[in-house]
Amino acid sequence: MRKIFLFILLSILLIGCGPKEDPDVKDDKENISQVEDSNNDNNKTDETEKEASGYFFEYNGTSIYMNTDVVPVIEALGEARDYFEAESCAFKGLDKVYSYPGIEISTYPMDGKDYISSLDLADDTVSTPEGIYLGSTVDDVIAAYGEDYQESLGSYTYTKDDSKLQFITMDGEVIGITYFAIVEGLE
Repeated sequence: MRKIFLFILLSILLIGCGPKEDPDVKDDKENISQVEDSNNDNNKTDETEKEASGYFFEYNGTSIYMNTDVVPVIEALGEARDYFEAESCAFKGLDKVYSYPGIEISTYPMDGKDYISSLDLADDTVSTPEGIYLGSTVDDVIAAYGEDYQESLGSYTYTKDDSKLQFITMDGEVIGITYFAIVEGLE
């Protein structure tokens, strides 16, 4: 079980190690965005703020969405039991992992903030808002989330807005649950 969890965590970190965006293309995109913003007086929102949408996890009364600023979540949850950081291979800055009883929250840096990239359920003391936990059956998952999934080698993946929810199964039993952010440009 521990090997599978480590494999999933390593996979998450390596997914971000794909090709990086050409800096000239990024500058062009920023210039276009600035021109569009200056031409639209009604657009007063901060482009770096991301709205909460998609699948979320509820932990100690805090709703945790992918692709949202991690600071309010960390403030609500308190000090992490464990903390790890490493240079991001997909973004400029540090990827961070915060561990709490039953879960691990991973982040990616962008525009001077850390956004939630994934959340792993580490044991059966926690469950999804729909009641699925490590040890649930595939039938339980389908009953809770429906038939609109992609299945590959025992992995059932549901997509909603800018997030994915993945259930890893073995012999019909859930052995891994991970929420993933869909990050533009890294797919």
